[in-house]
Amino acid sequence: MAEVAAASGETSGPRALQNVPDPLPLTIGGIIAAVGPQAINFGISIGGGEAYLLPNVAARGALGWYWLLVISVIVETALVYECIKYSCCTGRSFFAGTNELAPRGFWPWFWAIAAVLTWAWPAWMGGAVVAAQRFTGISTPQGWTLFGQALPPQYIWAVLALVLVLVVFYFSNRTYAFLEWFFKVIMFLNIALVLAITVIAAKAADYITILQAYLGLLFFSPEWTKSVTPLDIVALYNQPGGSLMWVSFWVVAAGWGMGRYAGQVTGLLRPPERITAEEIRWNSNDPQEVAKMKQWVRLGGLSLVVWWAIIGGLIMTYLYSVAGYAYLHNEFLNTGKVPTGVEVPLQMAIVAQGVLGPAAGALMLIVIMVTLYDAQFPFYDTFVGRTTTDAIAVTTNLEDKIPYRVWYFIVVTVAVLAGFYLILQQQPFFMWLMVAVAAVVYRSIGSLQIMMINNRRLPPEFRVSTLNAIILWFSFVTGLLSVGYWAYYSWADIMKRFAA
Repeated sequence: MAEVAAASGETSGPRALQNVPDPLPLTIGGIIAAVGPQAINFGISIGGGEAYLLPNVAARGALGWYWLLVISVIVETALVYECIKYSCCTGRSFFAGTNELAPRGFWPWFWAIAAVLTWAWPAWMGGAVVAAQRFTGISTPQGWTLFGQALPPQYIWAVLALVLVLVVFYFSNRTYAFLEWFFKVIMFLNIALVLAITVIAAKAADYITILQAYLGLLFFSPEWTKSVTPLDIVALYNQPGGSLMWVSFWVVAAGWGMGRYAGQVTGLLRPPERITAEEIRWNSNDPQEVAKMKQWVRLGGLSLVVWWAIIGGLIMTYLYSVAGYAYLHNEFLNTGKVPTGVEVPLQMAIVAQGVLGPAAGALMLIVIMVTLYDAQFPFYDTFVGRTTTDAIAVTTNLEDKIPYRVWYFIVVTVAVLAGFYLILQQQPFFMWLMVAVAAVVYRSIGSLQIMMINNRRLPPEFRVSTLNAIILWFSFVTGLLSVGYWAYYSWADIMKRFAA
């Protein structure tokens, strides 16, 4: 096989082979240098489950199903690793790659529509603006309405946040470069502050209890399972969440492997770059080229395991859970209450203030605000903007007349403008839980598709291993079963909530 991704015989026309770029070294320095895509992945994870779900579940003492989180980390690591492999080898996103699956032209639009319906809703930002309003004390003037609907106190902050999204994207040199820098800062600040809070707040018994929950030892005790709902179970199976197949966009933008030749989305004041959604070819018969590509894939896997799976997926979820359990669980036992609705995103600030005082509470409130808000950047940029624009690029000829960058900014702008109304709808925590359920479905479908894509499009050395195939089949089956279980037991409640 002389060209990568030609195993199925389906090509888009002859193109010149490119040299595989020299990879980063497989050293600690190389892993640190490769943190970019996983810093964004880490930030999205911390922006959801750790700020919303885990302290809330731990406060209720509903720890019997926590072992699902560990299974989820394993499943998602296998899925994202295969997506990294495909993007390194082709310089193309997973979502553009689904165009090679039957029926041709359907799957890129399936993913684009699914992403818009799921992540154009600013549920994460809904929590961020509540934190901003509480921290500053500045609220929307009473009596203001939009389409006849009264505006909540935090709405003025939603307007500023949404406008800032557009300003950042319009005026960045490269949108990925901004995301990478921003998420690196937030990642390390979050780690330091949560570690400090947990060390001061928790007792040895709290660490042991949460560790037992992770190991599944509390599953057999009714005391730890009686407060768990079907929605909690599915949401835990989505933790620590993150970006699933969407990591492939950041792998390409970071210039890993053939992503070096794919082009970047630039701001409106910068010259546009040529962006390709097609597979970029290299000589897979050359042992040196294969060796370089294998190192890119190994580096991507190590970066994923170190930064997302171990630090983000296990250590940080553990610390958030210990802190929530140590500080909020006793209050739950005394009052039977935990934060609900718009109060949920503020719960870790409550912990910080109780443990370290008002100054630390204010600082944690800022971190929560920024952490939840920064998650909205990649949702608009990647989940909505890039996924939809890749669908346009690979299934139509529209890009011949209107460039990729123009379509991208049209999609992002429309999504952000819709956010001015969508931010008013429903409480953030419930909407976040709905997104978690959807993400389990997407992970199931993506697990099956990436196996098919990699086994058809990549050279033999890069196809799915037996171990990963077992994990991905497990992901496909259990994901659909878990969502079916939730729907069966929760359908009446879902209808009631949406009717309200």
